[in-house]
Amino acid sequence: MVAPDKKYGRIEIFSNAAELCDLLEAAIIDGGLAARGRVEAVARDADDLFVTFPAYAALMAWGAEGMGLMIEIALTHHTVKSKSAALTLFSIAALDGTISSASMFRVAPPIQKAANAKANSRTMRSDASHALRTLILSLPTEDLMMPLSQSLIHLMDRQDVVETLVAALGVKWLRFGPPVLDHYRRLIAESPDDEPAFQAFFCRYPQLLDPMAVQVWSQPDLHGALEPDFVIRRADDSYLVVEIECPGKLLMTKGNQLSSEATHAENQAVEYESSLSERVREARAHFPKYRRADCLVIIGTEAGLNHTQSEALERAKQRRQNVRIAGFDWLEERARALIENVSHGAIDVVTRHRVI
Repeated sequence: MVAPDKKYGRIEIFSNAAELCDLLEAAIIDGGLAARGRVEAVARDADDLFVTFPAYAALMAWGAEGMGLMIEIALTHHTVKSKSAALTLFSIAALDGTISSASMFRVAPPIQKAANAKANSRTMRSDASHALRTLILSLPTEDLMMPLSQSLIHLMDRQDVVETLVAALGVKWLRFGPPVLDHYRRLIAESPDDEPAFQAFFCRYPQLLDPMAVQVWSQPDLHGALEPDFVIRRADDSYLVVEIECPGKLLMTKGNQLSSEATHAENQAVEYESSLSERVREARAHFPKYRRADCLVIIGTEAGLNHTQSEALERAKQRRQNVRIAGFDWLEERARALIENVSHGAIDVVTRHRVI
């Protein structure tokens, strides 16, 4: 569609570039859904960075919705280029609050001007930061390396943007993103009574059980008699004993009491923890720096509870000091909130706020 040429030390475009620029600029100025659809079609069909960059830049004029389309295209497109261009433009906008060129690829000034006129720089910065982290979280590590290296080449003369991109990679320590949580939701819906499936899932993604997990033991044998589902050591060397049941089991009864299955699971978790605490020296030979652990019981789901049951569950939680009882869906909600917090990056700090 376009042909590259060397000029002034940068890669310039010509041929149909003017036609492409006119199409994208007109769509941005129009701002409607049909116009966005035309830009999206260009982005989806692009197999060349000289087309992908300006098409993506134009999509960003539609703010968070346009960036969401960029993420979808980048995740489903077969080329590394589509992913690297998104990483690059998100990184630039996350730092500058504007749409501009990468160091090696031109986005025509009319496209930049039209797109930047559509967005508030603060909103652009926030939306792009969120999109950058969402894309990083959504790409499997093995699919991220090549686009990342290409994006770093794009940004070779923008060290400040490189630092923004590298900082965003910090979210990858979570090891899970929206696709993993979507799979978890399907597992709850389709295999509510398959406890081994959930045991295997949490072995693969133990951060869902505790975001601070650094070491996890699955079904450790305690003297051949007791076998907790998980023992977790957190980053601060505190511990968590986890007992999981199934999403299909009852969490609360119609009488607004914890179910017998929930109470039994709680007793098991507490018994496991007591056994370790009573033999703390022996426990530390296997669990470094072990000290009295918290307990987590995961059973049933909370979404189907009525208001009275939810209030009763909350009161039951408040009566317990080191034990939390929750539904499988609570883990998903917490994980999505964590992703949202990390994706936005900045934390709102209120200083010297007068309460009274």
